[in-house]
Amino acid sequence: MKINAVFLLFVIALSIQSKTLSQTSIGFYTGLSTPSEQINNVYNSEFLTTENFIGRMKRDAVDLGYHVGTRLRFGLGDDFVFSGGVAVSRFPQSKIIVSVPNGTGTDSIRATLTTTQNIIPVSVGLNYYLSRKLLGIFGTGELTYNYYINSIDAVYNGTSIPLNQSPTYNRVGFGLGAGVELDVKIFTVNIEGKYNLVNFIGRDADEKPKTFITLSMGLYFGSMVTSK
Repeated sequence: MKINAVFLLFVIALSIQSKTLSQTSIGFYTGLSTPSEQINNVYNSEFLTTENFIGRMKRDAVDLGYHVGTRLRFGLGDDFVFSGGVAVSRFPQSKIIVSVPNGTGTDSIRATLTTTQNIIPVSVGLNYYLSRKLLGIFGTGELTYNYYINSIDAVYNGTSIPLNQSPTYNRVGFGLGAGVELDVKIFTVNIEGKYNLVNFIGRDADEKPKTFITLSMGLYFGSMVTSK
């Protein structure tokens, strides 16, 4: 009887593991990132303040960026799929003009900064599926830990300003979105749109929310079809 019970438990565990593995996939995705106006606020302030210098910063609008990433997914029943991964969102060069009042009602330019922003989110989340047959329809939510890596090239116009020219920091954020996917057994094609707030937790006192919207296409190896 003990041998039969152990054998039965082994069979049940093996069947659960087989079901989980059959709903496991790993893949890669890429797409466009549409930034908010705060993405290139690399010093998290409208003013550049250093020793013996305070200047106003005027930022250009940020152009469309792009992202690439990888993600592991596995099923948690018929309705939910866990996902975890890492990505890089890169936003192209934009300019920041640093100026000070000159007493004539206009500002004098003291420096021109050329900035490039890279955000690296490490994410965990869940997809909730309305359908997981050949065509999957789902909503998604995730928690992200975001690394900001900024590079700055500065041109000074007659004034020496000591700058941190590669400010880096991290924040906790989240993403919410929806998508569709086509499962063809060998791989799954995924299209997903998502709103990302990347500094929801850990902002400085004057730091404003930084957001961007992503539109992604992904390719995942492994079937996620269920009977739902």
